[in-house]
Amino acid sequence: MIMICERCYGRISDGEEVVRLAHIAEALPDGSMTWWYSYTHPAGAATCGATVLSGEEGPDTGEWNPARGIGGGRA
Repeated sequence: MIMICERCYGRISDGEEVVRLAHIAEALPDGSMTWWYSYTHPAGAATCGATVLSGEEGPDTGEWNPARGIGGGRA
């Protein structure tokens, strides 16, 4: 199985240390649950840090449009 880091989207190699996150996918009528798992490199890992913590500016996502927020919809 190929694992991809949810933080940096880099590949997690076999035998590499990981943090496993569990998310409830659905609750079934009998009370049991189905789980989805995702993985990240540990905090401060050089593999992930080179991508996320390098201090480089992130991608340009444009300016924020206030009309997209919920603030205008509140009375």
